[in-house]
Amino acid sequence: MEFTNKIINSTEEIFNTMVFMPISAGKPLSEETEVLDCHVSSMIGLSGDFTSMLSIHCPGKVGMGITGEMLGMDVEEVDDDVKDTLGEIANMVAGGLKESFASEDIRLELSIPTTVTGKSYTVSSPTKSNRVIVPFDLESGRFFVEIKYSLN
Repeated sequence: MEFTNKIINSTEEIFNTMVFMPISAGKPLSEETEVLDCHVSSMIGLSGDFTSMLSIHCPGKVGMGITGEMLGMDVEEVDDDVKDTLGEIANMVAGGLKESFASEDIRLELSIPTTVTGKSYTVSSPTKSNRVIVPFDLESGRFFVEIKYSLN
């Protein structure tokens, strides 16, 4: 299954049409690479013909920048607006993946997004799952879109 291009296409579409921020995708990171220096993570599960967790990871400053642009307001701290905005972006990116896979007759359902914040947390998954991480750069810094998946 091809995940990288689907992640890039869905994320770029959301940022072009909903967030109105230019972004550029970087080279996907290797499976062994850990996402570093991120203080906000929004996650949403996808289940059906395969099982996965899509996550958006970013430093607080980047999350505040994205939220400020999307909502048209100044954001001074990682607050409920930031958590809600990043959760909604994860939901929209996952929805784009769901739509893309549906065109290949792969059925998926989305869960409710969850956002965690802090300076010391780890997001882990079963050791037998696969992983794709795509970095995206924007003016305020870098964020990552990650999918961990297991084929049924």
